[in-house]
Amino acid sequence: MDPKKLFIDDRMKGICAYCGGTPNSRDHVPSKVLLDEPYPKNLPVVESCTSCNQGFSAAEEYIACLIECVMHGTTIPNEKFRPKIFATLNARPSIASRIENGKQADRHGNLFWQPEEGSVKEVVLKLARGHIAYELGIQRIDEPEFIDISPLPNMTKEQLEIFFSLSSSHLYPEIGSRAFVSVLSGKVSAFENWLVVQNGRYQYAIGQSDGDWVKIIINGYLACHVIWD
Repeated sequence: MDPKKLFIDDRMKGICAYCGGTPNSRDHVPSKVLLDEPYPKNLPVVESCTSCNQGFSAAEEYIACLIECVMHGTTIPNEKFRPKIFATLNARPSIASRIENGKQADRHGNLFWQPEEGSVKEVVLKLARGHIAYELGIQRIDEPEFIDISPLPNMTKEQLEIFFSLSSSHLYPEIGSRAFVSVLSGKVSAFENWLVVQNGRYQYAIGQSDGDWVKIIINGYLACHVIWD
């Protein structure tokens, strides 16, 4: 078997990773707004329709800015912000306003942030579907059985241990998929293993034990876990 060639069923090709429609573009997973320049080489790319490719951009910008604002405790960008987010918030004050609307403080001055849950879920599902399509050559456009999105600092020790532990099926991944070829050839793979796309910015893992699952860490802050039966 040629380790450079994928052998997935042709029926799994020519399908948008996000909606199952006919693709006419390609999309990076993760989105570049979640990464810093210079970008890593050979970023994962999946087939996508133009509607999906362009349709997630606003939500992706929002979540990238949201995480940065929460981590720094302010919606006013300063020199500590990632340059890309600093520029985005200055160019689009409406995003800062949306994030500010979700900011609350208790009587002790502790800040609480209420995100736009729909936008956050939309981006996390998009990323999870993209990773499943890229690594396993399958489309999971159906609703997942389980989705959890939590800030790492808010998780208990037990929750952190469960999240960072990766269950093993003791089986090979989807036959002929990118994950299958990588595992078979001894390459570093995201299959049941944390794959760092960019240090401190983005990492993910996928697997097929007890269903198809994806775990993602965004900006070293947001932990995401999605499972399909």
